[in-house]
Amino acid sequence: MNLEKIKARAQIIKLIRQWFDTAGFIEMHTPRLVGLPGQEPHLEPFWTQLIAPSSNVECRMSNFDAALITSPEYAMKRLLAEGIEKIYDLGPCFRNNEPWDGTHDPEFLMLEWYRREAGLEEIMRDTEEMIRWVVDEFRNQTETNDIRHSAERIFDIRSPFRRMTVEQAWQKYAGIDLDPLLGNREALAQVCRAMGQTVNPDDTWDDLYFKIFLSEIEPKLSLFDQDAGRRTPDAGPVFLYRYPASMAALARRCADDPRWAERVEFYLGGLELANGFAELSDPAEQRKRFEEERALRSTLGKKTWPLDERFLSALPQMGNAAGIAFGVDRLVMLLTGSSSINDVLPFPARERFIIKT
Repeated sequence: MNLEKIKARAQIIKLIRQWFDTAGFIEMHTPRLVGLPGQEPHLEPFWTQLIAPSSNVECRMSNFDAALITSPEYAMKRLLAEGIEKIYDLGPCFRNNEPWDGTHDPEFLMLEWYRREAGLEEIMRDTEEMIRWVVDEFRNQTETNDIRHSAERIFDIRSPFRRMTVEQAWQKYAGIDLDPLLGNREALAQVCRAMGQTVNPDDTWDDLYFKIFLSEIEPKLSLFDQDAGRRTPDAGPVFLYRYPASMAALARRCADDPRWAERVEFYLGGLELANGFAELSDPAEQRKRFEEERALRSTLGKKTWPLDERFLSALPQMGNAAGIAFGVDRLVMLLTGSSSINDVLPFPARERFIIKT
């Protein structure tokens, strides 16, 4: 265990809270154990069973299926619907069946924040201002030279954070015009084959998208040459926004072209740190998307569960909101010069569950 990095993690968490408190956000610790978690097809909750006391006459049954949250999103949006204007949650989240690749842990620290009457621009501005301030304060307060130098080497916080649409990124890094390929599986399959990718009969359009995105585009976002110890021309922080609508189940569609959606991801130091939306508030459209996700889960042979009706009924009262989820442990990795998330967690899952002989 590297105590200096563990201490740095605590320091960074404190600075994040300080920024949000000063900016007028209200911190809420939303429930971690829920009956109806998110419907995302590619995220797996940890399931358990809630046992109600037999004396509880309000319960019609003694046992309830319960899950640890993969995100506090549903609860936070319901709080927006109750009238809170600016809210954040900084606490643990849980995802099962995640890769143990040095950038994931089944239990991780998630920062999520939301604004009423806001869009992607306000959320991107929050992200840029928060990171700029936290990094600056962290460098000034850190006494350990190697950790401070890691922050100085990777972050050029004086330069504006870049903004690129997904369409621009595909054109720049893969030389592909994505717009005419939207929703056209066979056309995208042909592009995949031309780029040496394997195309399987059951691959969806989204599957084919990610074969190119993960191999040709994402590795080139926010690059940092660790061996040379210097930034590349594309090394700085970058927001990637305006995603295909099929990849943004909780986001509003773009007003000028409904094939695209108001989703944003944030990359820094070669890592994806955040994922946000201009939030969908139409309950009918949201129900349709949830049902599509649930059907996909079923097709994939995964557990399914009912839709959260209380969440759906609250959406119209949420207003035109925007929010983003931010991986705190990955920011700590970058600021401390760590190559693995295991280096900045006091007791990572690898240590807790893998018995060394």
